[in-house]
Amino acid sequence: MCGIVGILKARAAQDPAAERDLLVRMRDRMTHRGPNDAGAWDDGRCFLGHRRLSIIDLSPAGHQPMSSADGRIQVVFNGEIYNHAELRPELEAKGYRYRGHSDTETLLYAFQEWGLDCFHRFNGMWAVAIWDHRDPNRPMLHLVRDRVGIKPLYLSQVSTGDWIFASEIKGLLEHPKLSREMDRTAFWHYLTFIVAPAPLTMFRGVYKLPAGWRMSIDHTGHARAEQWWDCPTDPAKIMKASEVSEDDCADMLLSALKASVKRRMVSDVPFGVLLSGGVDSSLNVALMSELMDRPVTTFSIGYEGEDDYNEFRFARRIAERYKTNHHESQIKLSQMQDFLPQLVEIQDEPIADNVCIPLHFLCKMVKESGTTVVQVGEGSDENLLGYWWCEHYRSVYQELYRPARQQAFPPQPSLFDRLLGRTPSSPLGPRAAKTDEEREILARANAGQELFWGGAACWWGSRRGQLTPRPEPFMQAVNCPVEGLMPESHTLLDSHGVVRHHLAQFDGRLPEPEVLYKIPYMEHKLRLPEHLLMRVDKFSMAHSIEARVPFLDYTVVELAQRLPAEYRLKDGVGKSILKKLSLKYMDEDMVYRKKQGFGAPMEQWFKQGDFGPSCLAALESSALVKEGYFDIDYLRGMLKEQMGSGGGWSFHLWTVMNAVFWRRRWLGD
Repeated sequence: MCGIVGILKARAAQDPAAERDLLVRMRDRMTHRGPNDAGAWDDGRCFLGHRRLSIIDLSPAGHQPMSSADGRIQVVFNGEIYNHAELRPELEAKGYRYRGHSDTETLLYAFQEWGLDCFHRFNGMWAVAIWDHRDPNRPMLHLVRDRVGIKPLYLSQVSTGDWIFASEIKGLLEHPKLSREMDRTAFWHYLTFIVAPAPLTMFRGVYKLPAGWRMSIDHTGHARAEQWWDCPTDPAKIMKASEVSEDDCADMLLSALKASVKRRMVSDVPFGVLLSGGVDSSLNVALMSELMDRPVTTFSIGYEGEDDYNEFRFARRIAERYKTNHHESQIKLSQMQDFLPQLVEIQDEPIADNVCIPLHFLCKMVKESGTTVVQVGEGSDENLLGYWWCEHYRSVYQELYRPARQQAFPPQPSLFDRLLGRTPSSPLGPRAAKTDEEREILARANAGQELFWGGAACWWGSRRGQLTPRPEPFMQAVNCPVEGLMPESHTLLDSHGVVRHHLAQFDGRLPEPEVLYKIPYMEHKLRLPEHLLMRVDKFSMAHSIEARVPFLDYTVVELAQRLPAEYRLKDGVGKSILKKLSLKYMDEDMVYRKKQGFGAPMEQWFKQGDFGPSCLAALESSALVKEGYFDIDYLRGMLKEQMGSGGGWSFHLWTVMNAVFWRRRWLGD
């Protein structure tokens, strides 16, 4: 796990020494991503930098940038290739001579042998840059992000034909030609999705490579991007419950998870598990324990004085059952407030999820214990429909959305029916809406919009209209310099357009209830890579530790997407199939207890101490208010209600306050 950075010039640099100094400043702005080693290489046109966190092959043989034997290919690599040792014999048989045992060397030789197709052979996580100048007259820079987006990669064109890239935006911001300006279109979408959807970021002119995408810059400086892998949602490959039993599917899933956990135990440094006491993290502990001859090291976090949010009793039961080397810590409100400036520094751009707070303190505890690698549970709920709202969306889809959609857009008679003079019967309408949310759902159906926008959609519907009554401040032209990277939908002030861009391909092709197949796909497009995995990467790397994600091994993902929805969500129970197989490893009351979630007590914190008043002061003085993005009277009333009796607005307020704190830190106003 590392940090990578690079500068590509349209033509040879006039002052190579100055470019080298700049590269080092950009690289060392991310020292936390790799405190064990630093490297740099250039040929006067391409400048590559690397910070190394040594995990596999701790020797100098793993030093980067890494060069091919003939010097014509250079690689900088952030991540892990778990099956590198399996690929090595094949490459050695083709004549490649290894100098060490790192996965970077396998990546280098695999690219040399198979080109960009090599990434289809890899199992792992990565953000990679490859400078290929085997043809000196037509050199090419390739940037590649892993299938599900576990590792981030940012890029920008700083002048015609000149490009920069880095693992974190703060590295890019060291470049003097990159101006700090808020991307107003990204900000619009951020308020909906609580993150900027890829390829947008909150910094204008800075883009993130989407999950499963690659980009190539040719010898003229022209950049082109394309998707090389997509979350598999092929209707023809989805299993049918009538053809395969739930027990057989559970066996297949368990086998895939065991193999995934085993792959992620390859390490030359100490490793452990983040343990919440929920099914996912507990299963990680159980499966790892089967493969170890020493205790698993586990870590749990809680909140001082907030027993309703703490899961210590469940984590302790798992720790006792598997005799782990267990660590615990509790967070105080004062610690959270003191941490806020560092929060927006680590995030680079807003990730409006209060889980970032406990995650920071959890990673801090991991590092202080001497552990360098941890397994985490992200991806299980998204692929296996584990959240409470999955059943909620299934219910409103069948009772409200689908009947309303069919009524608004009645099915057309087939050719056969038309020849016989038959017309389809009128569809039954939806039941009456009872809540504001249900009225919004009916409005979406009647407008031909998608039902599901994401597992963390925040400001939409009537509340969005009250928050941002004037769209004019958000309007701007979006001109992405990378061919094929920016969908037109993402350049408009229409967050539904972002959703529709991803889901249009499935019209009429998915089994019913189709929303249960659309949910995992949309989570892979938005929330997983740019929210959940981004927060894991940023906060683990801030403490120089590596996080691995067994539930997002691509073989597990591909299997999960083929499972019948009724095995994933059964009788209202989310990730039913995973819970069924988990009964082998934990008590039934642990498996079927109400999902608590890994979050911070923001509802209470807004009412305690001076946190609420300090947020109000920051809001009222913010440039975002002065420039007309928000209706301050509406927000002030919402915040004061939250500070008083509560009100359930903490999610909405935290999304706004993240943007306020970010704007103040990074743009200085």
